[in-house]
Amino acid sequence: MTIPVYSDPCHMPCPDLPHHSLTKEDKERGLEKLQQVRAQVREGMLSSLRKEYEQAESSYQRALINQRAKRIKRNWS
Repeated sequence: MTIPVYSDPCHMPCPDLPHHSLTKEDKERGLEKLQQVRAQVREGMLSSLRKEYEQAESSYQRALINQRAKRIKRNWS
């Protein structure tokens, strides 16, 4: 029994469901959208940290905020 391929798949999650496979264009578009969403989330988190940094009174609090910002940049890039 052969399985008909409906498009040129670059990713097949399940060989029994070829019509659910992603084309190369679909995968590229999805990865681009994922990158945009990650950038939006990162900027949202960093903007709140910037406000918090401006309101911080001690250098210790600012150092902690800087560490959190670096972690966010590293994890969400």
